[in-house]
Amino acid sequence: MLPPGNLKACNGFWSIHYPELDASKFDFAEGNGTFNESLEIASAATNSTGKVFPGERSTANLTLKPDTYKSAKEHGFRVLTQVNLPPGKYQLRLAAANKSGKAGSVLYDIEIPDFYKAPFAMSGVAITSASAPLTPTVRAKNPLGDFLPGPPIATREFVAGDTMMFFTEFYENGANNPHKVDLKAELRAGDGRVVLTATEERESAEVKGGGGYGFAGRLPLSDLAPGLYVLHVEGKSRVGSDNVASKDIQIRIK
Repeated sequence: MLPPGNLKACNGFWSIHYPELDASKFDFAEGNGTFNESLEIASAATNSTGKVFPGERSTANLTLKPDTYKSAKEHGFRVLTQVNLPPGKYQLRLAAANKSGKAGSVLYDIEIPDFYKAPFAMSGVAITSASAPLTPTVRAKNPLGDFLPGPPIATREFVAGDTMMFFTEFYENGANNPHKVDLKAELRAGDGRVVLTATEERESAEVKGGGGYGFAGRLPLSDLAPGLYVLHVEGKSRVGSDNVASKDIQIRIK
């Protein structure tokens, strides 16, 4: 199991998870032209005082056609789910098991800030790619379905020629005068050069009733050499020089 991702969404404090599993470790049985397996998937979070926040618990009944089964063995498969959490620090546990007792789990430390306290704040960054659908995906929950063109991915490796897509949100508090907000994403090479960029200029009137500035973009990787890169995503309000938020995510192109 790979570590999950997490993202806060505008209509509630969510931790959204997309662990990826090795399909070759489970017991698919062939029958009637399909490959069949059943998995129990569960999640829970524990805060710093030991309080447990139960997450989603679901059963994934997998009935895969031969080509999908082949793809699952080559690329693994992905599970989308979520836990609703208030602001705070947590240790998240995700687990999956089949009926014969084969199981896997991952522990992951996450922090959900209070996005409505800081003058300007930013959610996590969800990433997908044009090749992401090659990994079969179980959508127990799919809260980003309206924002990303494909399933969010936990891996940060991409093949040359792929296209990376991202989504994040920015939240502004206390700025009442009409103004603009500048959003940008830069893909930076190891030497700091900006090799790809996406920008937007937004109006504060968009979020007058609450919510955030959703920012999505596509970055084609076709002309980039293999190696390490950093995806830098940033938002800046034109009200006050300190009203800026950003995140950096390291990726590899192979």
